[in-house]
Amino acid sequence: MQMGDVFEVLAEDHEEIRQVLSELEKGPTAATGATEDQLMLRKIMTEELIIEEAKHAELERRFVWPAVRGHVADGAPLADHAVCQQIEVGELLAELDRLDARDPEFENLLSQFTRVGLAHFDFEERHVWPRLRAALTLKAAGDLSRTIVAAKQGASVLPSQREWASPGGNAY
Repeated sequence: MQMGDVFEVLAEDHEEIRQVLSELEKGPTAATGATEDQLMLRKIMTEELIIEEAKHAELERRFVWPAVRGHVADGAPLADHAVCQQIEVGELLAELDRLDARDPEFENLLSQFTRVGLAHFDFEERHVWPRLRAALTLKAAGDLSRTIVAAKQGASVLPSQREWASPGGNAY
């Protein structure tokens, strides 16, 4: 993987998640007459989405939000807002993970996650990244990018829902 800046690395994660959400949005769903195989594929895609979102959130929790707090003037409220959004996303995904794709609540939670998750991406991309980009030196941005890529390549253990839903003890 060619090393981009930290924002390119994070944007790639956002795009991958957006693509999965787009595929899921197309259906078919239990309500529209999906077959058992289609529902099984839908559940598998959702499980992959949950894993990717959890990895992404963990990387941000460990590296991005501390950088925002440490380098951006008034970065703490920005990071706090983003972390609150991530907690909401994590709670929705934990609920979604427990449901079968045949359950009517599955589609409701998936829609809620899509809305909240895309709002979080929009918040980061429009409000956080420009300020962090302006605050970081090229070297610091490169270091942060290398750290995130290295962590992504070595990330095999996911945080538990409890860890990313709880602010206590995190590197905030």
